[in-house]
Amino acid sequence: MSDDFRMLPHDIEAEMSALGSAMLTPNAANVVFTQLSTEHFYRVKHRLIFRAIVDLYRCGEPVDAVSVCAQLETAKALEQAGGMPYIHDLVSFVPTAANVGFYVNRIRELGTKRIAIEELTRIAEYGYSDAATADEMLTATADALMTFRAMATDDDAIEGFSTLGAFVNESDEDHDWLIPGVLERMDRVIVVASEGAGKTTFARQVAVQLAAGVHPFSWHSRIPPVRTLYVDLENPPALVRRKIRHLVNQGREYSGWDDDRAWRWTRPGGIDLRKPHDQHLVDRVIAESGAEFVAMGPLYKAFTEAGEKAEIVNGQVARVLDGYRERHGITLWLETHAPMEQQGHRSLRPMGSGVWSRWPEFGLAMRKSKSNPNRVHLERFRGDRDERSWPHHLERSSPWPWSPVWDGGFPIEEATSA
Repeated sequence: MSDDFRMLPHDIEAEMSALGSAMLTPNAANVVFTQLSTEHFYRVKHRLIFRAIVDLYRCGEPVDAVSVCAQLETAKALEQAGGMPYIHDLVSFVPTAANVGFYVNRIRELGTKRIAIEELTRIAEYGYSDAATADEMLTATADALMTFRAMATDDDAIEGFSTLGAFVNESDEDHDWLIPGVLERMDRVIVVASEGAGKTTFARQVAVQLAAGVHPFSWHSRIPPVRTLYVDLENPPALVRRKIRHLVNQGREYSGWDDDRAWRWTRPGGIDLRKPHDQHLVDRVIAESGAEFVAMGPLYKAFTEAGEKAEIVNGQVARVLDGYRERHGITLWLETHAPMEQQGHRSLRPMGSGVWSRWPEFGLAMRKSKSNPNRVHLERFRGDRDERSWPHHLERSSPWPWSPVWDGGFPIEEATSA
């Protein structure tokens, strides 16, 4: 092959695997839909198949080989897309949809490079023309940058974009409760405390109780069981096992418990959510567990710094977490340490950056009681974004480690309406 002809970057097998995965599970279809655009695909027939998947997904229709073939047939593009046998071959080509994040990252990387090569080559060729001016070259370069950025979106209507009048005319939806009266789906919670205050036990307890269908702040109230994922980024697996065994055995006492509903991932060395490899691993464990509630911590072990400004680093990590929240519809519960004591006072704000003070819907601070060693006060390091019935205190108890306490002794039903 001569140097005058070089293949543009692409990976046909990755494209086949991503499309096949999208037709296997709704989670995989969501990843493909939200992270790729038509131009990312090299093969024309893969672009047609991707477009059919997008159309089905947006209409809330099932995405599988049969529905994709029907959609392509409706668009009179089935034969151009390889025909029915090729669509079914894509599904059988990929052994599991669990690795869809890897395929998507590969396609996006190569697709972006390919578009860049094509656009910049066009600009370079135009630059050799006697008619080209410096201003025109700058304009062409700016247009190319717009093209690269547009690859992350489609040309259709932008979701969530409308006039205020049309927006308020829509009917209000009921709360999409994960924990009735306390947490909705896609809420973000950060719990900060000093060492030994019990924030890790609190996170584990909530994860197990939700999986058992127990309201964390009203033990006699049954709620629909929730699929949960507990991610420990600090403690060795043996220690986590010893600490969480009692909680799991307690959860098993309830009829709503199912071992397949509660998951854990232990990474005592931490992860780095700024690296694509670790981002993909987290995507995988969320997808494979089917988690609706993810408790993770400590936050400082979720990324590494290399001398950059703290606001930039933490802002990047926050965007990655928001990506998981949007793609998977999860509620996030993060725990983090408080800064060390200064001048006899310890601030109960998230350690490291102001990003985390602005980011969550609910910023909880567990402050040890000076008068009662078995109690912590549940304070705020930021104002709640919505009215919810969080308890005022937590007290060490049995059989669950923490029990809720309201000032005045309100049960949760009264606290909700107070």
